[in-house]
Amino acid sequence: MSKDIYFIAKDQFGFDTQLRPYPASSGVPKWFKDELPYEVSDENKKGGTLIVKDGASNASFKKCTPMLDAITSGYIVPLFTDVQVRIESDGFQRITWRTVQNPFEGHGDVFQKHGDSAARVKPPTGYGKVFKYMNTWIPKTPPGYSTMISHPAGYEDGPFRAIPAIIDTDSSVLEVVFPVWLQEGFEGIVLKGTPMIQLTPFKRDTWQSHFLSYEGDEHNKLQERNFNSTIFNNYIKNHWTKKVYR
Repeated sequence: MSKDIYFIAKDQFGFDTQLRPYPASSGVPKWFKDELPYEVSDENKKGGTLIVKDGASNASFKKCTPMLDAITSGYIVPLFTDVQVRIESDGFQRITWRTVQNPFEGHGDVFQKHGDSAARVKPPTGYGKVFKYMNTWIPKTPPGYSTMISHPAGYEDGPFRAIPAIIDTDSSVLEVVFPVWLQEGFEGIVLKGTPMIQLTPFKRDTWQSHFLSYEGDEHNKLQERNFNSTIFNNYIKNHWTKKVYR
């Protein structure tokens, strides 16, 4: 049964001017689209033919459904205006723009570095200063559903990197601003429409962990009856469930 998610603008100005979140499935990155389905070889010069040899196929990551699921799940919040990042004479990275709305603001000390003192939240390698992306859209989910905030899957080469979080978007009505790390040493223009955030709603449940072990060659038999007995699309045909975000 379909669930409804609402994106509520914090004011009419933002509603009328900011780009709207869109299903991640409509923004698959170009590098994934351009990948050939099968590895190029002397036997497969154009990368369009499935070849099984020595118990393995020549499928590329283009055929990895779990990877595509990660890329296409949820919704993307895009950058609503072009911004320019410049390094000033003192080494400070400054972000500028032309819109009346501020796309970015500075963040608190918990994420920042001060001289030789490192931030309490360690940034990924190559990233340093943190800014808040000033998104107007407040996600609203049905009772019992929260929203995972993450960096857009498949967009690893941009200058901004989102800091992951979870918000109980069924009850929270607070403005949602997204902290993002800025790549150290980056200068240039980041274009309007650049994916900034991936929002994936999920149902909250209570979980209890347990630990078991397959006995003897039970796992090998499962593999033999299942994955090994098919040439292609085993996961899609036998295990995968389509995820739909509109």
